[in-house]
Amino acid sequence: MSLCFGSSTKAISLFPSKLSKFRAFSHLVFSDSFEDRLSGSEKDRAWNTTQTSGSDIENSIFTILTIDRWETLNYMEYRLASLRPVHGKLALKFLNWVIQQPGLQLNHLTHIFCITTHVLVRARMYDSAKSILRHLSQMGVGTNSVFSALMNTYPLCNSNPAVFDLLIRVLVRDKVVEDAVETFRLMGFRGLNPSVYTCNMILAALVKDQKKGFVWLFFKEILARGICPNVGTFNILLNFLCMVGKLKKANYLLRKMEESGYLPTIVTYNTLLNWYCKKGKYKASFELMNHMNRKGIKADVCTYNMFIDNLCRNNRSSKGYLLLRRMRKSMILPNEVSYNTIINGFVKEGNVAVAARIFNEMSMFNLSPNSITFNSVIDGYCRGGNFEEALKLFDQMEGTGLEINEITCGSLLNGLCKHGEFDSALNFLEKMRRNSIVGCIEYTTVLDGLIKNRMLNKAVELLHTMLNGGFNPDIITYSVLINGCCREGNSDKIKEIICKLHKSGIELNMIMYSTIIYNFCKQGIIKEAFKYYAIMNKKGHTCTLFICNVLVASLFKFGRVKEAEDFIKHMIRIGLVPNSVTFDCIINKYGTMGKWSKALSLFDDMIAFGIQPSVLTYGSLLKGLCKRRSLEEAKLFFNKLKNVPFTLDIFNYNILLGEICRSGKLEDALVIFEDMVHNNVLPDSCSCTGLLSRLCRDGKILPAVLFYERLIGRLNLNMNLAIWTSLIDGLFKAGQFKAASYFCEEMMRKGIYLDIVAVNVIIDGFSRAGQMRKVNDIFSRVKGSLSPNLVTYNILLHGYAKKKNLLKCFSLYSSMRRQDVKPDKLSCHSLILGLCESGVLTLGFKLLKTMIMEGITVDLGTFNMLITKFTERSEIEKAFELVSIMNFLEIGPNGDTYSTIMNGLNRKSEFKESYSVLRKMWEMGFTPKYTHYMALLNGMCRLGDIKGALRLKDEMIILGFYSSDIAESALIRVLAQCGKLEEALLVLNCMIKMRLTPTKATFTTLIHRLCKESRFLEAVKLKGVMGTCGVKLDAVTYNVLMMGHIANADFEAAFELYQEMKQIGLWPNFSTYNILIDAVVKQKNHMKAELLLLDLQERGIASNDEISGNGLEKLTVSAHKVNLIRQKRRK
Repeated sequence: MSLCFGSSTKAISLFPSKLSKFRAFSHLVFSDSFEDRLSGSEKDRAWNTTQTSGSDIENSIFTILTIDRWETLNYMEYRLASLRPVHGKLALKFLNWVIQQPGLQLNHLTHIFCITTHVLVRARMYDSAKSILRHLSQMGVGTNSVFSALMNTYPLCNSNPAVFDLLIRVLVRDKVVEDAVETFRLMGFRGLNPSVYTCNMILAALVKDQKKGFVWLFFKEILARGICPNVGTFNILLNFLCMVGKLKKANYLLRKMEESGYLPTIVTYNTLLNWYCKKGKYKASFELMNHMNRKGIKADVCTYNMFIDNLCRNNRSSKGYLLLRRMRKSMILPNEVSYNTIINGFVKEGNVAVAARIFNEMSMFNLSPNSITFNSVIDGYCRGGNFEEALKLFDQMEGTGLEINEITCGSLLNGLCKHGEFDSALNFLEKMRRNSIVGCIEYTTVLDGLIKNRMLNKAVELLHTMLNGGFNPDIITYSVLINGCCREGNSDKIKEIICKLHKSGIELNMIMYSTIIYNFCKQGIIKEAFKYYAIMNKKGHTCTLFICNVLVASLFKFGRVKEAEDFIKHMIRIGLVPNSVTFDCIINKYGTMGKWSKALSLFDDMIAFGIQPSVLTYGSLLKGLCKRRSLEEAKLFFNKLKNVPFTLDIFNYNILLGEICRSGKLEDALVIFEDMVHNNVLPDSCSCTGLLSRLCRDGKILPAVLFYERLIGRLNLNMNLAIWTSLIDGLFKAGQFKAASYFCEEMMRKGIYLDIVAVNVIIDGFSRAGQMRKVNDIFSRVKGSLSPNLVTYNILLHGYAKKKNLLKCFSLYSSMRRQDVKPDKLSCHSLILGLCESGVLTLGFKLLKTMIMEGITVDLGTFNMLITKFTERSEIEKAFELVSIMNFLEIGPNGDTYSTIMNGLNRKSEFKESYSVLRKMWEMGFTPKYTHYMALLNGMCRLGDIKGALRLKDEMIILGFYSSDIAESALIRVLAQCGKLEEALLVLNCMIKMRLTPTKATFTTLIHRLCKESRFLEAVKLKGVMGTCGVKLDAVTYNVLMMGHIANADFEAAFELYQEMKQIGLWPNFSTYNILIDAVVKQKNHMKAELLLLDLQERGIASNDEISGNGLEKLTVSAHKVNLIRQKRRK
């Protein structure tokens, strides 16, 4: 010890005995104040330095060394004798005392620590020496400084180079391999070499860190320093060569080892065999095995385990088991690893029964299954749904005293949840909770299972149970719940979960913020999305392009273009440069909106930012041209894209093809289709369905069927459901019900699996055809295998409603509610349609109110339908109540609504109220029809409100709704029809004086009324006025006059008018002949009968040969024929 501390053995007798005052330094547990004192200010250190003199420290050293041991120490010769652990412990005690002294600087402490390390190495207390070196590193002392201090103190303590080996090993264990290599080189500068084992540690660390260049460089340095590598060195190099895929070089190195006199061990061969198996080089591995046997090295259990593991990983567990039996025959006993590998392999292959037999076999060979074994078999049973056996094995595991870990519980809970056994899962969870085994992970597993099975409410209840039971959910638990709420679209539940998360002191992470913002945007709740975006920024989270792109896309999706553009500017301000996804999103939206110039401007900005346009970018521009119906420009742009590599894909072809099909240009569509095939772009179902639909819509059924046959023959689309669905849909819409029915049966015969879209198309087609029995058969057939969606229910409801089958309608509605399918406006319309068609209006009105209270959307068409039915029954109060409900729901009445109410009011002769509705129509921007005004005029005149009628007529003219002559003519006709003939004639005279020309219908109406009142002279005079006004006489006018004369028994005058018609070249019509024939037959005027027969024969209406009898009989038969012809023409 005198060499280490520089003191003489003669002074030992002077040491006082006070060692018991200081604590031992057995495991380097330094005093708490040591590091604080070490980090004190330089001023304090200086002050402390002045307090301790050199002689005091020397006296203290002597004191500490001789406490309780001075007699022994007096007789020890420290220079010559080797140190034992007892001396190392004394050195640690001394060190513990020294570090508590004030005023020690870092370099002093480093020096003392290094001396102590040397002492401990000489005393063979290597673990304590490594602890001191590690503590030096933790104090922040650099590796170079430690090495220098060790070198400076090396001769003082007559140490050995093992101390530097320890330093290198400490650095390697602390994963500072660069410092270890540096120490290795510093040793070389001082002429020292570490052991080959230490060099192997450095080499292995370099291999582990995959520092390829440094591995060979360091190996060369080992050789250059004269350090002889051992088998371990070559094993490391072999593993490294295999790791980087150089198996041939590894094999070459093995041969060189053997040639150089090195004897490879089983570890060497196992290393190479392991990599041969991993790379699938089984032939090379068996050759190496034979080589081992020739060298007298027998395969051990590790060798066989490698082969078994490889076989099991490649789903060849049965061969692995055969190899296990071969092991036993070769007197190599398999261990737990061998069996665990085999059992796990069979479980993964789904062969749990075999795994269970091998599990039972272990006990026959005195091997006890461990936790891994039990977990594998339990997991297998759970995957297969055999929970009875899984729980038995779980109880057995508990009985053997093995620890039930998270993997065991997780396997059981996960299996129960996947198979929907939630009651059993919750019971098992409760059992584990009572046994204090369950934790946050187990609760999260069950929560995840409940959410995946759309049982969100139960999941939230379990969260409350978890919180009440004293378990604190972690960030993963809350993430699972939030993801579930987002998937269900339940924004209220999302907020509730986030509130609980904040109360538990957990902060949302970036992934959760992204999930919440994405799902709020998906639901269209953009305000909430931006709220969480603001919170995220306030909490200091860095915004990502993904979140910004989602927000931009949602703003564009919901038409908030200005806000989206402002947000893009905000992105640039915060340093987020829009990427191709951002630009594609914006350009696509502008393309969808048909704003091609805006999309093109953004395309230019994209190029300016140096962002390469994608196929989607070009597709969005093409879509913009198609949306604005610029088909020719779209074709030109499409042709230009042919010069841009990799832009014409199926997506862009389908955009242009779809627009051409919509425009009805089938020839162009077929040219594009052929161009696709020519350019090796294989048409997909979208391409084919668009063309098929267009052919069917245009009624070209035969070309559609031929095209379909071509698709089957050339493109192998025989089993493509979309093609079949499109063809059937087109045939139904074209009215080809028989052809559509044939293809439906053919599709089912071929065994093509129907999805819900195909089923909806089929039942919709038959429903339109009124074949509800066929619809019911198809629906009953697929109901077990497919879940009807909202579209399915709406089709069925509408079909049964038209058939007035209320029982079936409400049965379907109840089924919808049970299946948790929320009705929409079409569901509501169909139900109320059925009630209206059945005349149960009151029930329809009540159902409408109920649906509104339940939050179901009701459309304008449904309101109009009910209003129409109520007005037809003159229940105007109900109609106005419905209008009030519409206003409350902010559903604006349209022109049909007002028209219906006016008709109802007119029926009740409430023309004043009807006029108010007419004025409201104008105010709301709806233009009344001619019939609206005429109905009011007619009604006012009928009630004698001539002044009101005249005001209405003037209003029509002022509004420019009709010209003056049309308005005046309408008033005249209304007055005449209402029996106000004098007033009508007065208005007519006024018109003529104002040089306005009454219409032909006006004259005809007046003549008819005059004849009806036997005022024939005035009627004939009015006929003359027609000619004066330039109104051409027609057959109707003559017919009216003839009917008047005949009614007044003036047959001759009627016949004169008939002759006049023929003279002016006006062809009598069937009504003319009917009027005259009836009169001739009644008067039995044979002469006139013969004249009429001649005229009818000239017109080809009657034939003299076909009819027998006298002139009157022939005329009667001709009259019957005239009536038949007239009826046919009316049809």
